[in-house]
Amino acid sequence: MRTHHPHSQNAPFVLLLALAILAATTSTATAQTAAVPIPAALAQRLKDAGTPRQKAAAFLGIPYRDDATVDEFARFTLFEHPETTLEAPALNCSGFVLSVSRFLFNTNITLSQAKKDRAGDSGPNSPHGRDWDFGLDLIRNITDGLPRRTILPDASSPDLDSATGHTLRGFPIADTAAWKNVLPRLRPGFAYLASISKPVRKTGYTLLHYHVALILPNPDGSVSFLHATPNSGAHQLTISTPKGLAQLQSQFRDKSPAEKHILIIEAPLP
Repeated sequence: MRTHHPHSQNAPFVLLLALAILAATTSTATAQTAAVPIPAALAQRLKDAGTPRQKAAAFLGIPYRDDATVDEFARFTLFEHPETTLEAPALNCSGFVLSVSRFLFNTNITLSQAKKDRAGDSGPNSPHGRDWDFGLDLIRNITDGLPRRTILPDASSPDLDSATGHTLRGFPIADTAAWKNVLPRLRPGFAYLASISKPVRKTGYTLLHYHVALILPNPDGSVSFLHATPNSGAHQLTISTPKGLAQLQSQFRDKSPAEKHILIIEAPLP
């Protein structure tokens, strides 16, 4: 009687299975990288972009427009009216951060995912005002599922999921000493997403997370602050120099002391 050797008999099957799993893993990784569709107007810029800084730079110079963004289908559109297709590229601050982040993290984040009201406290009937913490929700939604953390001058690391836009605002933009503690902790290989907030005197509102930005440390030791504003469109500042930091602080001048705060979230790049 023949002696059966199950492991020998199944070896070809095991080998094929292993190869199939490897192929699927490779295919998935490739698909994730290729999953972010490229807007036609930026095709050449993004095709040639290899580093995080180059990917972000592909979006610089795009004019500012209220509510403008890029959706998950690579269309320039509007957050509030995604059925709209813009005739020419345009972005607001949130649209800039979302659009660049897709390519930084190789993840095709949808508009619905990006706009998610995480605490259910900023809808039409919110006692704090509609979309009062949109900026904070946006950067948390973009980094959702990543091993992220806040970067604060005192090196504390509060929980991002349980915090609210009132309890977690970061540090005053005007505080140069705070920046001196924060900037050396920003590392290449990570992206830093920022929400800027301020108290407001507007019917139904007390506080507004009204602006977002990207911060990218570069291998040469410099730190780029990238955002979109009405006057300058999508642009960048080098905040690792005293002049560049002063320019940033000038863009967000306080009307009262320590009025405007910046919250910075660190997330690893692929």
